[in-house]
This record gives sequence, structure tokens and C-alpha cells, in this order.
Amino acid sequence: MVSDGTVFAGYTIDRQLGRGGMGSVYLARHPRLPRWTALKLLNQELFSDKEIRARFEREADLVAQLDHPNIVTVFDRGVEDDQLWISMQYIDGIDASMLDPATLPPDRALQIIGETAAALDYAHRAGVLHRDVKPANILLARSQSQERVYLTDFGIARLRDDSGHLTETGSFTATLAYAAPEQLTGVALDHRADQYSLACTLYTLLTGSAPYESASPAAVITGHLQSPPPPVSPRRAGLAPNLDAVMARALAKRPADRFSSCEEFVAAAQRALRTGTTGARPIARPPSGAHGQPFVAMQPMRPVHVPGTPAHPIGAAPMAARTPAQAPMPAHPQMPPRAGAPMGLPQPGMHPPMPGPAPSGQGWGSIFGVYLGLFAGVIVIAVLIAVLSNM
Repeated sequence: MVSDGTVFAGYTIDRQLGRGGMGSVYLARHPRLPRWTALKLLNQELFSDKEIRARFEREADLVAQLDHPNIVTVFDRGVEDDQLWISMQYIDGIDASMLDPATLPPDRALQIIGETAAALDYAHRAGVLHRDVKPANILLARSQSQERVYLTDFGIARLRDDSGHLTETGSFTATLAYAAPEQLTGVALDHRADQYSLACTLYTLLTGSAPYESASPAAVITGHLQSPPPPVSPRRAGLAPNLDAVMARALAKRPADRFSSCEEFVAAAQRALRTGTTGARPIARPPSGAHGQPFVAMQPMRPVHVPGTPAHPIGAAPMAARTPAQAPMPAHPQMPPRAGAPMGLPQPGMHPPMPGPAPSGQGWGSIFGVYLGLFAGVIVIAVLIAVLSNM
């Protein structure tokens, strides 16, 4: 603890703003500039823990590389009297855990989550995972014009491609109520773990409790790992049931089943609330590439070759396309063809296509054949008359 009025690393301490598991945050006056600074100090009793110190220093190094309007800026870091410290941007306001979900409009909750999603996607593109997204780490700045949202506390963040581990095997530091299943099982993480935590945060802002909230840590872990995502609409009157499908996808157990980004998740949630759509994945096309229904004026597609049947050479037309196509007769003037029907098919009021002309013989061979047939017919008739006369 640092008392008020103390000068620490050149900063004059005004008062304590908060305290967490790793350290405390103080409001301090900058030693040279006329501005307030949030000064974060590592708990002195943890200074000898190399793992904790490495994580604390990593926070400053990671966040100092991020320049985004929704991420708290880191100014400086150092060591003073065997105590690590970080100087950060001071946000005059509250954190999202202090909001009352009973009176928080859903649109405002989505606006808060939306700005947080923009910060997360920016960090992910820079290769940084937050790994501890929760309401307490979302700061809301007071402003006369509009609310400003900041994401803070990258204390356990790490680079995706970093092979070093700052936590011992089996240890877990993220807040349990908002942890993705893959964080609980110790498998490799990617940006979709932060999306899961962001969805848990939205669930809390809308309902007042986390999806798998329980007094038993084992029950919370079981919920994240095994229980289906609980629907959000029954937990608060007036929420669109379409939102349940969006939340279920963001809270999917498998990262591959979630949205591709945090902002895509938020956009789907906004559509569900405002237009009634669910934001679910589009229906996949059949493997052949054919459409589920015909399109007007669509050209014939080459059929897919089935094993055991003769295949057309590459570039060859289908059988139906090899015979000369006949153009349909014009539609009856008082019976126009149906709109949206496939071209080339007979419609009510439309004459069917005229049949093609019969093949005509050409050359002396064809004429000789005709005379030969007539001669044979005359002989057969004469024989029949002779037989009948003798009877």
C-alpha cells in the first residue's frame, strides 16, 4: 500500500482507485506534465515471484504496442524500491460491472460490447490475446457528449506465437465465470477464446448473471465444458428470441463453431435485436456447386461425373445440349409467361416448342430404295390374288 501524498517513481499519489490479485491502481500526478495518471503497482510481496513479475512486465510491453481509441494507453513502466509499476492513461468513470442490468437498455449494452469488440479485434490482428475479458475490465469514461468505452488490464495477455509460458501447468488465472472452455482444458488458445468471454460479458450485462453462474467452481467449470448455452431471452423480458441463436454460436464449445471475429458476433446480435434475424451461418451450397432452385436465364451446367458411367471429355457439352435446340414459340399475347420461371420451359398460355423437321433423304441411293419398296409391294399383292383365285 502507498499512502496518499507519497511520491513514488516521481509520481505524486493522490488516492487508490482499485485493488486486484496482482496489485493496486492509484491516481497520481505526472511529475512533469499537467495531467493525471493511473499508476499500477505490483504487490510488493509478489516481487520475488519471477513468473508474476514477467507477466506484469509483459502487460506494459504488449499494450504499449497497441494504439486504439478503445484501449487504455500505457505511457511508461519501471522498478522502484523492489516494486514494479506501470503508468497508464487515467479514465475518469466507472467499469461495466457497476452497471445495473435491470435498467441498462439492451442497445446500450450492445454499444459497450461493440466498442470492446473493436478493441479486441484490433489486438488480435496485432497478435495479442487479452484472455481476461469481463465487465470489470471494461471502463466507461464520463463525457458530456457521449460515452467512451475502454478495454484495460492485459495483465495475463500474451503473444499468440509466443512459445514461452508464464503460468505453471494446470494453473488458471482468468476469471472463471467468463473463461472459454479451451482455457479450462489448457489447450492452445486463439482469438475466439476472447469472443467467448465477450459473449459471457454481454450475457451478464443483459441479465445480471453470467451464463453458468454458481457458488460452486466445479459447477461453473462443468457448465462451460458440458452444458448447452442457456438462452438469454427467458432471463429478461423484451429480449428478442432471435438473440438466443447468436449467443449460442458465440458460446459454442468448439472455437470453430463461433463467429470469425468479435465484431461479427456483435453485428449479428444487433441484427437479431433490431431486425429479427439470427445472424446464423448461410445454408451451404450442395457439393456439386448447383443451386437449390433454378435461376432465370441460367445456362445449363455440366453434370457431375458419377463413377461407373461414361464421362464427357473436358469441354464437351451435355447430351441434351448436343441436339439442335428449338426456340419456343412466342407466348400468347393475352397469357404472358409466369415471372421467375426458368427460361425454355413451357408455361400456361405459351405454345410448346414445334417438333423438328423429319430427316429428308438425299441422293440416288434414297430414290432407288423407294422404287424397290414399291416393286416388292406389287409382287406381294399379285401373289395374294393368285392364291385367292385358286381357292
